[in-house]
Amino acid sequence: MRDIALALFIFGMIPYTLMRPYVGLLVWSWLGYMNPNRLCYGFAISFPWVELVAIVTLLSLLFSKESKKIPWSTTSVLLVMFLLWTGLTTFFAVVPNSAWEKWLEFAKILVMVFVTLVLINNRERMHWLVWMIVVSLGFYGVKGGLFTILHGGGNHVFGPPASFIADNNALALALCMTLPFMRYLQLHSSRKLVRTGLGFGMLLTGIAVLGTYSRGGLIALVIVAGALFLKSRGRLAVVLVIVAVGFTAYHFMPAQWTDRMDTLHHAGQTDSGETRIQSYEFAASVAAHRPLLGGGFNVYQSASLWRSYGPEDAIPRAIHSIYFRVMGEQGFPGLVLFLMLLFVSWRNCSRVRKRTRDIPDMKWAFDLASMLQVSLVAFMAAGAFLPMSYFDLAYQVMALCAILELHMRQRASQPARELHYGSSPGAFAVSGNAQSVAGVTT
Repeated sequence: MRDIALALFIFGMIPYTLMRPYVGLLVWSWLGYMNPNRLCYGFAISFPWVELVAIVTLLSLLFSKESKKIPWSTTSVLLVMFLLWTGLTTFFAVVPNSAWEKWLEFAKILVMVFVTLVLINNRERMHWLVWMIVVSLGFYGVKGGLFTILHGGGNHVFGPPASFIADNNALALALCMTLPFMRYLQLHSSRKLVRTGLGFGMLLTGIAVLGTYSRGGLIALVIVAGALFLKSRGRLAVVLVIVAVGFTAYHFMPAQWTDRMDTLHHAGQTDSGETRIQSYEFAASVAAHRPLLGGGFNVYQSASLWRSYGPEDAIPRAIHSIYFRVMGEQGFPGLVLFLMLLFVSWRNCSRVRKRTRDIPDMKWAFDLASMLQVSLVAFMAAGAFLPMSYFDLAYQVMALCAILELHMRQRASQPARELHYGSSPGAFAVSGNAQSVAGVTT
């Protein structure tokens, strides 16, 4: 039944996608983040829904009246350079078959990231993309939070099988990245019921992170909580959620959870911590011996390289750090490009915050920039302990940072006489060739 319902919904959305390609981008994001097919039991599990929607979206964009020009910026240039560089390293990869498979997967993600740069060109579309991220990943936050409460915190929370977020650690990272988007929507929703629901969603998502039993997730959750407090307006709601999640962790979670989290005090002495450190040493050694090109995607799968460059008696495993993984797989130039993407994305949001801080009708942009930064913080913090270097959400967040900054620059460059403010808070339209932006309420 689920399979049929999913198929009917997706095929039913194809006509809308053909008329409005940005609808296809939203559906693609929903499929990529929520992975609803992984909740089915029949033919829908293995059907290539994401590829189908991506192809229809690209065809729709090709024949639509939408602008097809990529808004070139530092971010878009860096994305192209990073994609080309990873392609170059793949030509010289140590594990070529696996590397090409991974590169094609990454290339598909970046193609849709560029579609995001093209199609998400006004406030309304940004708002709906944020909603899609929250609905898709928030589903697992609410579900995981309820699961943790109902089972007394005794069982681990996992993501949908065979997906980017199947692992408990990966799910924790994704949920931490989603929390600030929930807060943004809460700040800019006009309906009290929606704001209340988002507040409970944040609470349950925080509890779900606890339920993953991810130590890296706990570290990221604490950092995100602090960042939300510092960067969010109306901090009382944030404080209430932080206190409630903290109370749950201290008084509700069982002893086995506490024992696992206590190992953070001596993480290097645990089996998990030791193998992580070994993977970091392996990645650093590969980069030292192959500084320009690294070992290519999935270099950790090479048993011979582990024998040559890994610590003695090391257990081959994935490189559990976004930084060490990129360094080992893409060499030092790849690491520089990756770090520059993160830096430029942060800088874009800082510029938006500076320009909009004292403009009442641009609070939405100020808040979105702030929450994008918190999401980046979550990725950088939790990612330090996870092999999530090529997580699609991270690159779509980078794209949103660039889109928002470009939007603000275009708005600032318009003569004052060309700006016509609408009746709703934050609504404005720009005459001429500039994009029109409608006020968004929820």
